[in-house]
Order: sequence, then structure tokens, then C-alpha cells
Amino acid sequence: MNKLFSILCILFLPTLAVNAQDTIVLQGHYFGKNLYVLNPSIGKDTVYCLKKILVNNQPTKDELRSNSLEIDFSQLGIQNGADVKIKIIHETACTPKVINPEVLQPQSTFAFIIAKADKTGKLVWQVKGDLFSAFTVEQFRWKKWITLGEVDITDTVKKNFYAFEFKPHFGPMQFRISHTDEKGNIVYSKLIKYRSATAKEIFLTTTKVTNDVTFTGETAYEVFDEKGNYIQDGYGISINITDLAKGKYWINYDNKTEMVTKK
Repeated sequence: MNKLFSILCILFLPTLAVNAQDTIVLQGHYFGKNLYVLNPSIGKDTVYCLKKILVNNQPTKDELRSNSLEIDFSQLGIQNGADVKIKIIHETACTPKVINPEVLQPQSTFAFIIAKADKTGKLVWQVKGDLFSAFTVEQFRWKKWITLGEVDITDTVKKNFYAFEFKPHFGPMQFRISHTDEKGNIVYSKLIKYRSATAKEIFLTTTKVTNDVTFTGETAYEVFDEKGNYIQDGYGISINITDLAKGKYWINYDNKTEMVTKK
């Protein structure tokens, strides 16, 4: 009797493991959109992967002998917003693929309502919906988007209003603000354009230098070698380059890019 019981246990335990591996489980809510499933076939006898689909423990009426199918929640009497748990039971030799599992997750409610630059040199914006991360403020400068800073979602000027102060430079400026929603999607504000009425154009005092690169006024800057490799950045009226080797360097500053030569 004990020997027979041991044999039955040996046979039964692997069956439990296989069944566990043969089930895909999805959970979420029904938001009016159906799931689409790819159902590959195997073998010469055209055996399809899918064995059974359960929605909230109730079998669907979908035709499983097909390479693709749609799980229609409305046909199952499931109401919009209701919890759903889908079990997709399949053959061990292959795995079906759910094309759009994201439809079971809530859509982002976040949006920018207003995004602009005011007369005081601040970017201001108003938002609606749920917030999940800090705002990132970027400027298009030197032919690329650069990050100016972040604004925490708790740093409100007043409810749902935010602001960021920037240092204007000569010429036209473009900004954008972004927020990453709960699904990892980056939502951008509209492009914000601004031109300062008071900012003066900055120049290099000379393009041939020994120890310092000097500007005619304070400016943000970036330094790259002749091949475009980044070296340093900062803000000021001069850059000490004593430790750099002799040669040519690209300097991004104000609203322009120029090459200097260290002698």
C-alpha cells in the first residue's frame, strides 16, 4: 500500500507543475476594449496552443481553433470598470501571445492645460489629473534638448499650478515641460516660445586662448573637444581650461557654438 501511494505521488506532482506553467494570468479592469490573442498551432495535426480561456472563472465562448481571437468582454456581461481576471490555459509546447494587455490598465488622466512663459522670466503651467513624478523642464538650445531642472509635484504655486524660473539669453528660446504618467508614458506640454526684451548678445573675447575662455557677459556654456566629446559645462563669465591639452575645442554658449584654439 505504501509503495503504491509513493508511485501515485511521483506521478501526480509533475502534473501539478506542468499545469502551473501552462497558465497565463492577467488581471485588471474592463475599460471598453477587448483583448486580442495570437494562438499558434503545433504539429502536423494542427494542434492549437489554447486549451481554455476563463474570465472571472467563467469559460469564454471563443473559437479556440484559430490563429487569432478576440476576448469580447461585453459578450460576457462584464460592465465597464469591472474587475477582470483572465486565465489563459495552453499547451506546454507553445505559448499564446496577448497583443494588447495594456487595455486592462487605466488610461492616464494627466494633461497640461496651460504652459507658457510670463513677463517675469518664469515658465508657468497648469495641469489636471493624477500626478506620479516630478516635472522635467527642458530647453532647445545648441540644436538639442537640454534639461534645465525639475519641479516636484508638491511645489505648487497654487493648486495644480507650477512655475520654473530660467535665465534668459539673447535671441529666440523654446521650452517644453514633461511628466511621466503611471504607465511610464512621457506627456509633453506644448512648445513654449519666448524672447527676452532685455537680454544682450554674448560673445567670446577671443578664439585663441591660453588659460581661460572669456565671454563678454555671464552665460551658460558647454565645452567639447574637437571630436565632439563632452568635457564640462557651467555658468559664468569665463572658463578655466589650464588643465586641457593644446588644441581645438567647441564652446556652446549664449545661443551659439564656436571653436576656440588653446595655444
